[in-house]
Amino acid sequence: MQRSLMVALACALVPAGALAAPASPAHALMQQVAALQLDHALGLTRQQAQALLPLLQDAKSKVASLKAQRAAAEPALEAALTQAVADLKATGTVSDATVQAVQAARGGARGELRQDMTSFWQQAKLVLTADQLQALKTVRLGVASTASAPPHGRGPHLDGRHFRVMHTLLSDDFTSLVQARAG
Repeated sequence: MQRSLMVALACALVPAGALAAPASPAHALMQQVAALQLDHALGLTRQQAQALLPLLQDAKSKVASLKAQRAAAEPALEAALTQAVADLKATGTVSDATVQAVQAARGGARGELRQDMTSFWQQAKLVLTADQLQALKTVRLGVASTASAPPHGRGPHLDGRHFRVMHTLLSDDFTSLVQARAG
């Protein structure tokens, strides 16, 4: 998987609620299915699981931290965006001060997460074999017929597959499976 693509996807997880509790029992089961499929596709050895587990836990922790920072900054972001709407209504443009307020409310943590996820992937690649890295690129997650699968030759990013793999890697279900293999 391309490092930059995986880093971008990791950063995209935060607004999508990567570590959020499932919205319904069906959603929880879909997450469990995906985690089991990824676990089977990778077939981690005990040693690999022991090496990968702290990396996964650290990455999940960093995503959770950024999510908490964003939640704390939400009121300031709403205020700045409300001001942007007022600026646009009044003058047709957003003032420099409002742009700065929006940027300050968003913070720089996303860039830090990008660096953290880059480090995660560099370390994870050292743990996984070439076949396992290939499995990450080709594994199908979820319950779908082959007829609904995207045709070969299309970029996997077009169907959200990379996002789904990253989401699954950082899920509690997958981490539990890795933990069981490590034990």
